[in-house]
Amino acid sequence: MKKRLMLVGAAIVLVLLGVAAYRFFTSGSEESLARESRAFRCVRTVCAYAVLLENPTASRILLIGDLSESYREFFEHAGLVCETSPKGEFDIVFAAGEWTPRQAKAARKSLVKDGTWAECVDARELMASKFKARLEAVPDECVHVWMPGEKDWVIIGRRAEACPRLDDMMDLFARESAFKDLAEAQCNTLPVAFASYAGTRESIMPAFSGEDAAVEPENFVTREVAPLDWIAPGAVDADIRDAALREMRSMQIVRRIVLVGDVEAGRHDEEKSVEVWRRAALRNPGDTILVERLERLSVNAQTFLKLGKAAMAAKCYDIMAQVCPNDPLPVYNYGICMRQLGENELAELAFKHAEELDKAKDPKPEL
Repeated sequence: MKKRLMLVGAAIVLVLLGVAAYRFFTSGSEESLARESRAFRCVRTVCAYAVLLENPTASRILLIGDLSESYREFFEHAGLVCETSPKGEFDIVFAAGEWTPRQAKAARKSLVKDGTWAECVDARELMASKFKARLEAVPDECVHVWMPGEKDWVIIGRRAEACPRLDDMMDLFARESAFKDLAEAQCNTLPVAFASYAGTRESIMPAFSGEDAAVEPENFVTREVAPLDWIAPGAVDADIRDAALREMRSMQIVRRIVLVGDVEAGRHDEEKSVEVWRRAALRNPGDTILVERLERLSVNAQTFLKLGKAAMAAKCYDIMAQVCPNDPLPVYNYGICMRQLGENELAELAFKHAEELDKAKDPKPEL
């Protein structure tokens, strides 16, 4: 009996953390499916715009690395000229995937004096010591780290602190094509984007001073919320500036709430982790790491249904419905699972509740 309970508990943890689906969708030919998911596109969008927020007046960008082309659309939508040859001068060098030391050297020579070096980091197989070494290897005086996704991070370096202007950052969100990208990523305000800012190289180094384990976002739960004193107010009125900075800090705190939920999930405390994620979703449903969590649960549920395990799929949808109680889709899908399990009364209740949520979400205008 004890062994059976342990097995059931282990299964619930797998559902909560999404281990089964993660492994399934990151093996062999399935890798491209996972990387092109909605959650990954949101993360990739924020990766690109994090770079632009640190240099919002940039006009030319050099792309290096075998994965950099997949970010081109975002930079072009923001109005930048993208090149792959290091001829001329560039405001930004953006590196993603694999690149050679020779490419990096040529790219750095092409940067203008106050230019920005940015590199995407895939932390899926990165140990803490290697990430720390990678941070230390960036030759710039000023280095910032952004954490848009669980394993997709961005290191941004400049020769000296540039202090980008707040009004220039806001202007980035006013560009039509750029705003469309950000809105699709549920990142349509400046504070939401700043949820992913982790801090300076110096401030985050202590997070990697312990045991040499895989890099995890949870390493930052105990760190102070990153200060934003490197942002210049520009022409923004003092009251607007103060309100914007307060909201940015609030979104950074929400990110830490999401990570606390991850910690609780790691401790196998499902009830507490779901409640924590629910609080975060109410404050910032577009937090990219939270979006990843929810999509992983959705993928798990679909996989369980294909395997004929409707009860396990229902568990996934139940968690999603608790985290996002105003979303009709997981409630409706929960009803489908109940119908497959022969629980027709519960299924009808779920379908009715989903319909009510859908009407509340998109009310019909009165004639």
